[in-house]
Amino acid sequence: MGGTSSESVTALAHRVGDGLRWFAGVALRRRTYLNLAYLLLAFPLGMVYFVGLTVALSVGIGLTIVLIGIPILLLAFLLAQLGAQFERWLTSQLLPVELEARRELEGESRRERATDLLLDRSTWTAVLYLPSVFLVGVFSFVVATTALSTAFAMLTVPFYYDRPGLYVGVVSERAPEFHQTIYLAWNQLLVGFEAVLTIGYWEITTLSQALVVALGGVVLALATLHVLNGIAALFARWARATLDGGYDVTALIETS
Repeated sequence: MGGTSSESVTALAHRVGDGLRWFAGVALRRRTYLNLAYLLLAFPLGMVYFVGLTVALSVGIGLTIVLIGIPILLLAFLLAQLGAQFERWLTSQLLPVELEARRELEGESRRERATDLLLDRSTWTAVLYLPSVFLVGVFSFVVATTALSTAFAMLTVPFYYDRPGLYVGVVSERAPEFHQTIYLAWNQLLVGFEAVLTIGYWEITTLSQALVVALGGVVLALATLHVLNGIAALFARWARATLDGGYDVTALIETS
């Protein structure tokens, strides 16, 4: 009985140790920083994709009635395919996914090959992928800059918490209050209920408190890296579903 209990405690300790090593080891993995690089690049690249497609499609559709919009739409389509091709390469380099492109169209004549390109599912899912880069880029940029900058500020608290005239923590002249009021009509009476939530403040004045905050900064930084890795993993699956097997536009132009 005692041996079984001891083995259970040992197994639990091993699992806890493995979990802690996995949690803390995220900062030492090369994959973490490749994911972070892609997510940070997704914000400016996604903005270019989103603005470019929105302007080109809106102008092209608006001018289609006078036929000028048709070349604009074709140009937008071509640029979208080139953008998808670049994303296919970038995603394969930085995210944990391998994406391949087809280099030959089906059909003997140019018309048949053009029809195959226009009707292929991957052609249009690639166009759908480009605006999604902007959405993921904005979300990742907000998470990374907000959480990581907060974690860095918490980590550096022990170096400046005791400086004269410098306050560390959530400090205000008056504690913030949130009022929530509900009114209910009952016969000819109006019954009201008001709840007041008061948030206090915490001023760091000792080294031990500063070290606790710094430890919280470490945990926040590691947790943020795990969250960003999760976002990158999900986006890699989305990239596989939309970009894998698409046509290599430059190869098609060379062989046409």
